[in-house]
Amino acid sequence: MKNVLLIIFLMYILTGCAVYYTKPGKSPADFNQDKQYCEGVAKQEAARKGTRLCDEIDRCLVNTKGWSRD
Repeated sequence: MKNVLLIIFLMYILTGCAVYYTKPGKSPADFNQDKQYCEGVAKQEAARKGTRLCDEIDRCLVNTKGWSRD
């Protein structure tokens, strides 16, 4: 039973980070470059704040780089 709950919890966490972003006039290469930058920033912020890494990546992409969530 504990294994089933662990699997469900992990699936929830992993799918919770699946978000699509758009920014008019920008290519997938532009997104990948911005995401790479935000991943570096997010690692530091998540460790400092104790938050989820994907939440910090999202915050950076939306607030700093100007991407919109779909």
